[in-house]
Amino acid sequence: MRLLAISAVFWGALHAAAGAGAPQGYDKIYDAPTRVNMGGRPVTAEIQIFADTSRAANGDVRIALVTDVTEFIEETERDLENWIADHREDCGERWDAGKPYIGFPAGAIRFALDLEYEFWNCGWNGAGKPRRMARETGSIDVTLIPEIVDGKLQARLGNLTLDERTGVNRYLPLEFITRRVLQSELNTLNKNAKFYRAPQPFYREGFVYESIEATRDNRRVVITARYSAAGDEATLERLVAALLEDGIVSER
Repeated sequence: MRLLAISAVFWGALHAAAGAGAPQGYDKIYDAPTRVNMGGRPVTAEIQIFADTSRAANGDVRIALVTDVTEFIEETERDLENWIADHREDCGERWDAGKPYIGFPAGAIRFALDLEYEFWNCGWNGAGKPRRMARETGSIDVTLIPEIVDGKLQARLGNLTLDERTGVNRYLPLEFITRRVLQSELNTLNKNAKFYRAPQPFYREGFVYESIEATRDNRRVVITARYSAAGDEATLERLVAALLEDGIVSER
């Protein structure tokens, strides 16, 4: 499972913002169609940014970015299905899965799906005929939790439950394999500056993460990311000008 793609839904990718109310105590400073390229997927999004302008004169600027990611989630569900369908090695791992579910309980991200794992061996030096050595099937339910560590966005594995249906699990437990893959992806994700840093132009102005959360209203999912930086009104003016000129991109 390619967590870099899944996590982009919740923690980075922006798509098709819907009208959302201002966070309490914040004033709107930006609301415009904006070029966005997060995780390699370019879109034009209606981005809204709110600022706690009452604190700007004290050298501490806080902003909140609000956007709707519902359509991107639907696209990412298809991406996950395609990745699993394509990941079928003649000699090695083969994965298959049902339709994934992506949800947002209490600000975390949760995905669940039926999963099948097979391991195929091609003999000495991979020169033999492929032969299935093991097969495991079950349903998996995973929760990932966002954390802000010294202004950096990080993700950790929360709940992981797996109901195994078939397989010789004393030799090749599906939960062990899945946990290994998930933890490897998370380790890679947390070391990726494009993930843990605020996107540009926020990072250039010194903004770091304060919090990030998602809320679901019926089928719509809205993300609110909060950032802070040392600055003043001029910081906000430069930020708005850069958004209009260059849009939002991953750190570079």
